[in-house]
Parts: sequence; structure tokens; C-alpha cells
Amino acid sequence: MAQRMTKITPIAASVALTLGLAGCGSDNDRNTYVPPVESVTSSDDAQFNVEITGKAVKGAMKGAVVSVMTLDETGQSVPVAFRLEASAEAETFTGEATSQDAADAAVEASKIAGNPDALVTGDNGSYSIYLEDDFTGPVYITVATAEEGDESYLRCDAYVGCGTYDEAPEADDVNDGDTNIEFGEWYKADLELSVVKYIAAAEADASGASGAAGDANVARSFKANVTFLTTLVAQALLEAGDDVDADAIASTSLNTVIQVMGPDAAVLLSALIGDLSNGGAVDLSDVDGEEALSQGVLAIAQLSSSIQGLSSISEVMTSIKEGIKAGTLSTTDVAATLQAAVRSTASVFVAIATGDEAAIKTALEAAYAAKIPAPTAAQIAAFAQNSAGIATKAKAAKDNAVKNGAATDAELAELAGTVQEALEELGCTGDECAAGDDFFADLAVALSAQIDASSTELTELQASVDAAEAMLADVQALGGDAITDADTAIAFVAAVAALENEAEAADLSNMADILYVKSQGYVSTASLLVAQSSDYQGVLDTATDLQDAALEEVENLSDYDAAIAQLVIDAQDAITDYEVEVAAAKEVAMNTADVAGEKKTAANTAEAASTSALDAAQAAVDSGDDAQATVALVDAAVTAASDFSAAVDALELAIEQALEAATEYKAVAVTEADTAEADDLIASANTMAEAAQIQADLANEQLVTALSLQAEADLAVATASVKETSMSLSTMTVLTSTGGDALYDTAEVLFDVFEELADMGNSGEGTSTTHPEWDYDYSLDDLTLMLTNSTTGSEITASAAYQDDQLVVAWGGMLETDSDATVELVTGEAAAALEECQAFADGTITDSTQIDSCLVFTFDGAVTADTIDDAELTMAQAWNRVEIMDGDSGFMGTLNLSGMEETDSAMLELAGMSGDLDFSVMSEVDSSGDEDMTMLEIKVNGDAAMGYTLSMSGTESAGYMGDVKAMYDGMMMTFGTATKVTNGVSITYIDDEVIEYTDVTLIDSSN
Repeated sequence: MAQRMTKITPIAASVALTLGLAGCGSDNDRNTYVPPVESVTSSDDAQFNVEITGKAVKGAMKGAVVSVMTLDETGQSVPVAFRLEASAEAETFTGEATSQDAADAAVEASKIAGNPDALVTGDNGSYSIYLEDDFTGPVYITVATAEEGDESYLRCDAYVGCGTYDEAPEADDVNDGDTNIEFGEWYKADLELSVVKYIAAAEADASGASGAAGDANVARSFKANVTFLTTLVAQALLEAGDDVDADAIASTSLNTVIQVMGPDAAVLLSALIGDLSNGGAVDLSDVDGEEALSQGVLAIAQLSSSIQGLSSISEVMTSIKEGIKAGTLSTTDVAATLQAAVRSTASVFVAIATGDEAAIKTALEAAYAAKIPAPTAAQIAAFAQNSAGIATKAKAAKDNAVKNGAATDAELAELAGTVQEALEELGCTGDECAAGDDFFADLAVALSAQIDASSTELTELQASVDAAEAMLADVQALGGDAITDADTAIAFVAAVAALENEAEAADLSNMADILYVKSQGYVSTASLLVAQSSDYQGVLDTATDLQDAALEEVENLSDYDAAIAQLVIDAQDAITDYEVEVAAAKEVAMNTADVAGEKKTAANTAEAASTSALDAAQAAVDSGDDAQATVALVDAAVTAASDFSAAVDALELAIEQALEAATEYKAVAVTEADTAEADDLIASANTMAEAAQIQADLANEQLVTALSLQAEADLAVATASVKETSMSLSTMTVLTSTGGDALYDTAEVLFDVFEELADMGNSGEGTSTTHPEWDYDYSLDDLTLMLTNSTTGSEITASAAYQDDQLVVAWGGMLETDSDATVELVTGEAAAALEECQAFADGTITDSTQIDSCLVFTFDGAVTADTIDDAELTMAQAWNRVEIMDGDSGFMGTLNLSGMEETDSAMLELAGMSGDLDFSVMSEVDSSGDEDMTMLEIKVNGDAAMGYTLSMSGTESAGYMGDVKAMYDGMMMTFGTATKVTNGVSITYIDDEVIEYTDVTLIDSSN
């Protein structure tokens, strides 16, 4: 804590005393008394151990200037004290002024005066700063590259490039020497990104968090990545001019993500949406593995990459910011441009994650064609010439991401498809842009799934840490007093080397850091949820528990790494004390070579398993017997190929370690025998490396083949599901035809009887003259009617009212059809039902699902009981809640029918459930021409049905043609073509199978 002291200085005290002795007021010599000026001194002890680390990525911003500020209560940026290293000891700062406030301000100014003169990002865009231990509030960080004047650079991670150089750079490992700024190349550009991070007050026991970033002087550690999205959030916060806290950041982040990416994609960011600075700083051209490639992270990375590929990053960002501010982003030109770019990026990434370089090249060229409207032949040829090289770079970047542990090959393939689907439709409109209860419920489900997955990761990590600590203890036991001679010294040195190599391969500290940062994001989002409803408190509690447990493992591994570092020092001391440099180097080299041999055996085993799994999957796909079983075999092949690739990655690291150890052995060798032995080890490692490269190529080839088979098998399963859904055509069309016919016939009877009764007395009973099978009982005073069919036993009740140019009828009853089916028109109590129908007819009720059965006749003018005979009917409409029973199947739902005289057209719509089948049918008949044109669309809902849609249209003479579509891989896909045949429909599916579905009645609503 700060220690402040206020005192009167000696000078001030002596002046005061002198003046006091001289007396007060004015003397005869006109001397004027001047009161003494008291000087106040303030002091403060400060330690800078609150760590903020992050990366600035749009691709990576290298050598970019970093500015660190805080925000006052009005949202204005003001200086803040920070350092580039954590404080080992407290510093004392003093200030002197004429008032306490001024003296305190002078102390703060002296802290700020100690800020570093300059801070720039590292090669991957990284930076680290340290704030005071008692700092609380928002930190505003900007990172800027410049087109001229410094050594800052931006890396292009847009697959189709980032423009052109004014002057082509020299060819090197990154640049190919032409004027195109291609994927993975560095270039100069003016760009400023920013982030606002809120640092909460430390808890009372915050000292327990020491070492959160592997430094004993770090009390607390926070991640503050700087990306395209954090910049939009920061700008919105600053422009609002309000006090900034965690809630303000969370709500602004949520609004930004929904408006830019849309509500569906926003749910993918469940781990980040409460604080976007916790993740998403991924340069697709160089994924270093410091951040796991989750759905949300990959979505942010692809969005960011797409923006970089547009003409002006700054202009695009400004347009997006203004669109968000106005709430009209989705309707702007920049939104459409960005959408096209994102779709191309997602398509290219799918090719990278699932295909070979040829597939990537094809996807790149398609993306380029989409970016450049009507490209010239020369432009196409120029890009095609470079696309193979870009494909190689992109493939290498993906392989590097897998090697660095960002994701496995199998995970990346799955993620690519999921993110592509989510990014298919960016932005939002209207009510979609407001996060309501349903959105937060979906967000909570997604977040809980993320927390559960991370909890499983934590359990696995804890087991690995326990094993690592046990191995550490065993090695520690070999040191110290246990070293008594050269042999024990050599054994200790070799054990330390083996432990160090194992720690490098396991990379547990990085895993723990990733998990801890993710858990911080979970807590931020869970806090956002709790702010909406206390019902989500359980989610926040679980996230907090995970964060605490993850931090504990971070601290454990910090101690573990420190202990290994000490062992390395102890091992060097043992080498010196017992003069065993050559012998120890030999032992380490031999042991490391043995480990490489073990990894080689493991890779061979993985290769055999992958080859076997791939053969089984290929055979299953070729046979086409059991689609579900084939999917299981193909999934197993993908997993096996991914495991094979991971085994080869482990082998390559072990070979690198073996080669390094052998080289060190040769460097200290004294005898020719030692040199020769070291040379043999080096040669063996190099030979093994060449073989490992062959295995790596094979693993990649098998993975691509397995993923291709997986797509084929998934399509086969989808096709089988479509075929199964088609089997329900008979049920759907028979029910619809039955209900439609019954509805039309009944409406016709009802209207004809109403016309008959208009010329009769106010009430009465009798038999219809136009429909003699129907008996009636009516009252014109209150417009009620009951009809009874003496033949079928059907009954109809109706209550009617005249309303301007309409006759509105609330009706119900049981209808027996000629096919022995029963159709029930559901209705309520007569007066209430009629009131509902009138409200629906005049537009007061707009949702037809909120009413029961209504029939509305519309005429060419206002009608009453006295004028209806002379009026001309222009349209008849029926909205009905119905239940249909035909003996074989049943249906409950709505059935709507409308007919317009002036356009000579009719439409019938049905939606509801038949058993477990949730479907809708829409049929429209246009009779205005020489021959009726009929259009039919049948949709089946539910996950299993995949949005099944059968669409057909045509005439009786020309025939009826159409297609069958369903959702597949995030979009509607055609699974077959349909043709009307006698008594049914014939569908030719994409696997060339032709199936005829008989007893299918195409709806005929021409009546």
C-alpha cells in the first residue's frame, strides 16, 4: 500500500519563525507583511507487478508503437504509470507542492515520468507491461504501424493478398520478390488498433496469485489482445464518454459482435464475448500455439483476415464502426463486401484444413475471382502463377499450427466446417440485433459446454502435472548429496536432460496458460449472463471454480519450470565438479537417441493403425452397404490419421533433441572414438529425420484421403436420410388433399346456404335446396347456423358477422369425407371465437396461429344482410385449426385456404404434426391461363429431416417437375430431381438411384 506523509520543510519553518519575530501588519516604512508559503511533501511506495500481456494482430503487427493510457470517469484517455518489467522491490516516489492534492499529483507525475521512452511489439505482435499493484480501472492500449518513418510492419494473413508494394522487396524466406503483397509477407501500412481492458480490484488474498505468468514478481496477470474487434469496442467506449467498467466493456462487446457477425456466430464466441481481449489474436499465416484454435478464435481470425484483404483496412473499419453506431451495418455496402470476403476466406480455410495443395490452389483461385469482379485474363493468369506458392505457404501454416498444439488435424477439419457455416450470414437486422432471453439461453448452453470441455482438459492436465512433478522429484533425488562420484554425476546430468526434453515435448506450462486465459473469458461471459438473470449464477460459479483451479496449475507449473531451471544449473555444476563433460554429453546423446527410437516405433505403430483404418473405411465406402456404420469407420480413419500426424510431430521433436544432443557431444569430444560415435549419432538422426518427413507426407496424404471419405460417407448418410423422409410423401399429400377437399367443400356449402337464408325469415329449420343432403337450423338475428349432413353425419356450426366488405365466420364441426376420413375444425365458444375472427380479419391479430377456425368472404363492396345477394364475391379465405383422422394416420395443425376471383388463383397451406412428422405443405394454382399452373412445396422440419423440401411445378399437359433439397454442410443442397408420374412422384437421387413413391396425391386446389 502507499505510504503518504505530509510535513513542513525546514526552510518553510525558518521563514515562518523570522516573520513571526518581525511582527505583523505594516510598519512606518510602508513594509508589507507577506504570509509564509507552506510547502507540502507527499510520498508513495509503489510496486509494478500487475501484468498485462497480449498480441496485436491484424496479421501480426511487428515493431508497432504501443501507447498505454487509462480512462477517467468521462471516458477520456489520461496517462498511467507502467513499466516493462515487474518490480522486484518497491520504489519510493515523492512530490512537493503548496497543497496536499498538488503534492499527491506530483507523486503520480513522478511515477509517470518513469515510464519507458518507447515500447514496441515483438515479431509476433506481442507486448508486456506492468501496472501498479493497487491499480484498478480501465487500461486503454493502442498499437500503431506506420507506412513511413519507423521499423513497424504488418504481416499479410489474407489468403488472396493485401495489395501491392510500391517497390518489390528483395526475395528472401518471406517475400518472393514480386510486387504482390502475398500471404505471409511483411509490408508497411498506416494502421492503429486498440483495446480497453478493465482491471478489477485485487481480492484480499490476491497475494496467493503470485507467479501467474511464471514470474515470482507477478501478482496478477491479464490478457489484453489487440484485434479488429477490440478496436471497434474501444472506439465505441471512448465515443460514449462514460465511465468504463467491466459491465460496459461486456455489453459493448456483445453489441459489437452481434452487429458484425450476427447472433448465430456470436454464440460461437461464448468464451470471449464478455471480454474480446482474452482471445482471437491469431495470425493465420503463423499460428504459434499460444492460443487454442477454438470456434470463436477461428471465427475472429477469419473475419480479421478477410478485412485485411480488402482495399483499405482503416476505411473499412471506419465504415463498420459508423454502421454499428447507426445500427444499420447489415444494410451497408461494406457489409456486403465483407460478407463476400469472409465466405471466400472460410472456403479457403476448409480447403486448407481438409484438402491437399491442389485443393487449396483451386479454392484460392475461386476466392480471387470472387474478390476481383470480372478479372482480366492477365490478372487470372498472374494469380494462378502464384497460387501454387501461396497454397504451399497456407498448407505449411496449417501444419505448423498443428505442430504447435493449436489444434489437432481432426479438430481443425471439424472446426473449419462449423465456422464456415456460422460465417455464411454475417450481421443482423431488426430484432435480431437485440440480445433477448433466447439468445442468452443459447449463450449459456454454449458457454456451459465450453466450460465442461475445459474442465475435462483441466483434469487431464492435473494428471499430467502430477506425473511431471513425480518425475521431477525422482530427478531431484538423484542430485545433491546423492552425487558422490562421476557415475552418479553422469546419471544425474542425463536424468536432468531427459526431464528437460520431456517438459519441452509436453509443453504443460503453455497448456495451463491457455486454459487459465480461457477460464478468465468464461468468467467474463458468465458475469454478463448473471447481469441478465440470476438464474445463470451456477454457470458463473462453475467458471470461477475452473479459473481458480487453472490458476493453481499455472502456479504449480511455474514452480515446476523454476525447479527444472535449477536442476539444469545443478547439472552443470556436477559436470564441472566431477569433470564428466564428455561422458555426460555421451550419455545424454545416447539416451536422447533412444527416446527418438521409441518415438519412431510409436510413429510406425500409428502409421500401421492409420493405414488399416483407412483401408477399412475405403472398403466400407466402396460397398455402400451401411451408411451409419461407414461413417463410424471413416471417423475412426480420420482420428487415426490425425493421431499418426501427431506421432510424427512428436518424433520430429525427439529427432531435433537427439540431433542437438549428438552435436553437443561432438563439440566436447576429445578422442577420435568419441567423435566417430557422435558422427554416427548425427548421421542416424539425420537419416531418421528424412524418414520422418516421408511419414509426415504420408500422414498428411492419409488425412486428406480420410477426410474425403468422411465427406463422401456423410453425404451418403444425408442422402439416406432424405430418402427416408421422402417415404412420408404419401402421408403428407393424402392428409393435405383430404383436409383441403373437405375444407373447400364445406366452405362452398356454407356460403351457398348463407345465400339461401338471406331471402328467408329471421330464423328457421329446413333442408338446403342447393345441397339437399344438408339440414339447417339458423338465426339471422344473431347470424348463427348449424348444418347437419343426413348422409355422413357431419355437423357444422357457424357464427357470422358483417364487417365492412367482409362476411366473417367463426366455424367448427366434424366432417366425414367420402374416403372415410374425419376432419375436425377446432373452434371455441361461439361469441368469443367470432370476436377473434373479426379481430384477425381487421388486422388486430396478425398471427394466424393465435386463432381457431375462421372463414372470411370478401366482396366488391360493403355488405349487409340486405345487400349480400347483390354483392360479388372476390375472395374467400379460411384459417383453420384442424385435426384429421383417416384410419392410417392422423394430423393436428393448421390448414389455410384462399381463393381470389380476380386473379383466378387459389392457395392452400398446411402445417402441423402427423405422428412424429412435423411438416408443412403449400400449394398454389393459377387458373388465369389456358391451363392450370400448379406449384407445390413440401417442407419437413426437425434435425433428422435436415430441412427437407420438395418443390414441384407444372401443368397437366407439360408434366410436373421439381427437385428435393435439404440442408447439408451449412447450405441447401439438391439431393434429387422429382417428376410426377401416375399415382405418385418419381425422384432420381444424386447417387443415381431412382425411387417411385406411389399413392402420392399432388394437391389440386383448382376448385
